[in-house]
Amino acid sequence: MRTGLSMLATLGAMLLAAGASQAQDKVTIGVSYQNLAFPYVAALQKAAQNACKALDVKCAEADAVNDTNKELNNVESMMTKGINCLAFEAASLEASVASIKAANKKGIPVVQFNGKAGGGDYVTFVGSAQTDSGVKLGTYLAGLYKSLGKDKLRGIYLRGVAGQVTDIARNDGMKNFLQSAGLADKIAFTEQYADYDRGKAQSVAESLLTKDKAYDFIVANNDDMILGALQVVRQFGLVGKIHMSGVDGLPEALAAIKKGELDATVFQDPEGQGGGGVWGCYLALKGVKLPKDILIPFSLVTKDNVGDFVAIADRVYVK
Repeated sequence: MRTGLSMLATLGAMLLAAGASQAQDKVTIGVSYQNLAFPYVAALQKAAQNACKALDVKCAEADAVNDTNKELNNVESMMTKGINCLAFEAASLEASVASIKAANKKGIPVVQFNGKAGGGDYVTFVGSAQTDSGVKLGTYLAGLYKSLGKDKLRGIYLRGVAGQVTDIARNDGMKNFLQSAGLADKIAFTEQYADYDRGKAQSVAESLLTKDKAYDFIVANNDDMILGALQVVRQFGLVGKIHMSGVDGLPEALAAIKKGELDATVFQDPEGQGGGGVWGCYLALKGVKLPKDILIPFSLVTKDNVGDFVAIADRVYVK
């Protein structure tokens, strides 16, 4: 398993190779987040702040709240106040390009992390190929199909924010995997958006399960939604009867896997992504040539390997 710590160690070696241990003028790194209301994004922030402290740089932060107009205003405001580099977590595949181009126009280097916009000039992207998280969900469903031995499976699929870059990628990754595995007509979804929100996911799950409790599974594009759905599954006494998996590796999800309430989650590394965004900016400002993509792999977490991920999650998730 490659963790954020190993990725940061690699960047640190590059930093030393660049001779950046010498005293330098203090720089300011602007960090733009998708939506800090999401636990995973809050973990990214904690990791970014830790990296800023470790590197002794100033950190200017802004929360887009999934609003690309606010995102652009935030970026313009940070640039007006003075930043040397922008660590940017795109809220939208297309609309967030405007923020990157605004930084390009001012000559401010951009490092993308976690969410990746589809245009504009950037130094490097530090994150995960979000389609791969969908592939991991598809892999989980393929294994479930085989283990249950049914001709067809029926499930609930909780999606995030419509049009948001991560949700699109996870959806495409999962469905393309199932198509290539010959399971597209064997696994049927009742699909609804719940905006990555635990309360909304709970309401959606309650509405659907009140009408029909015969679903085989529930999958969600983040752990907050699967944890909301789990509340309903508990309420209806369906734990173990409805199989469940999310994405992120939140501490609560890992605990639910250990208890046998969730089958799985797909772990993504906030330490590597959030800290890596700041380190990427720092190295870029030192003149280090970075690869266009620094990719951090996802991992499918089950009861068999959940212990490997608990310490990482405990380090960065806000309690």
